[in-house]
Amino acid sequence: MAYKKKNMGKVFEKEVKDSMPEDCFLERYKDDTSGFYGVSNPADFRLYKYPVLILLELKTHKGKSLPLSKIRESQLKGMLKAVEYYGVYGGYLVNFRDLEETYYLSVGYVQNFFESGTRKSIPVEFFRENGFIIPSQKKRSLYRYDFSDWLRRYGDEVC
Repeated sequence: MAYKKKNMGKVFEKEVKDSMPEDCFLERYKDDTSGFYGVSNPADFRLYKYPVLILLELKTHKGKSLPLSKIRESQLKGMLKAVEYYGVYGGYLVNFRDLEETYYLSVGYVQNFFESGTRKSIPVEFFRENGFIIPSQKKRSLYRYDFSDWLRRYGDEVC
């Protein structure tokens, strides 16, 4: 029997979908090949929880920083355009596998880091200082995330 390597990005997507509260509408944008030609979806998921729409781009990465090369500029621009509308938010849900830590970082922070040009990757310390930690609990081999506090922040309109 041949060994098949797990796609950790797909595993993370499944964990997020399975962890989302029932009162949230979560939909995966369809992947398309046109993204390679400059046209793409602004995120992996759109999440609706009254009264807000949140665009989520998911990233899972080994190590202690997220390489900027993993962030597509077209997606960043698309998300920034979307968040100009009242009630629309966007950001990156980043899982640092080696550290077993997951953070949400709003698109504005990602843009500012991108434009600063100081580094080629966003260190986990930046996520710790500017992001919102998403608590998780390992259930056998998969994780279960608790999004309740993070979603409550949007209800209070503080993000």
